[in-house]
Amino acid sequence: MEMTTHHHHHPSEATIHQHDESHARTHGNPFLVPFLLILVFAVVEFSGAVWTQSLALLSDAWHMFSDVFALGLAMYAAHRASKARLKNKHSRAEIVVSAINAVLMLVVIVWIVLEAIERLQHPQSVAGGYVTLIAFLGLVVNLVVAQRLHHQAHHHGGKDNLNHRAALLHVMGDILGSIAALTAGVVIYFTGWLAIDPLLSLVISLLLLLVTVSLIKDIWRSAKGTHAGASHHHHHTH
Repeated sequence: MEMTTHHHHHPSEATIHQHDESHARTHGNPFLVPFLLILVFAVVEFSGAVWTQSLALLSDAWHMFSDVFALGLAMYAAHRASKARLKNKHSRAEIVVSAINAVLMLVVIVWIVLEAIERLQHPQSVAGGYVTLIAFLGLVVNLVVAQRLHHQAHHHGGKDNLNHRAALLHVMGDILGSIAALTAGVVIYFTGWLAIDPLLSLVISLLLLLVTVSLIKDIWRSAKGTHAGASHHHHHTH
């Protein structure tokens, strides 16, 4: 397949990341670049999903939008933490915004499930080749973001580290989503089996549901006023 050409990263990229890293620590917010990367790509993927008629791609785009939101909150938390490290509790606004996000995501999940069932009954033709290409680019974007967040998580302790790890967890879910959409594209391209698209969109909506459930738990914990990070410590991924 001709897409392997995208795969090799330039050696300079690692050094750019390194430079960016120190720059981010002294100046801006460490979540800004991941936030912008994912935001831009979510829009690209969303448009691509409408164009290729792929539900798996659309589900993954929504998943990316939920990550944009998570990174936005992480960005806000990091910004606030740098201003006042004393405030441990979530602000009211944060809880309200999170709640709106959670409700929106539940609506999206229900819609994806209903649409998937509809499509299993009446298959819709999907542009498999383009789905593969877009999902592959999404995967690359997510891997770059995950690498950055993982790298940064090592440089921060305590609450900051938790913040980075929560964001990383979202992006990990996204990587799985991109792989699912990629698989749908490849299968359709080579076999023409259209049912794989709604089936894998169901898998992605399940991932989205897990993210949303953990968000709802966090909101519940924050609303009760207990410290959200308390039960999370010692969650080593490695």
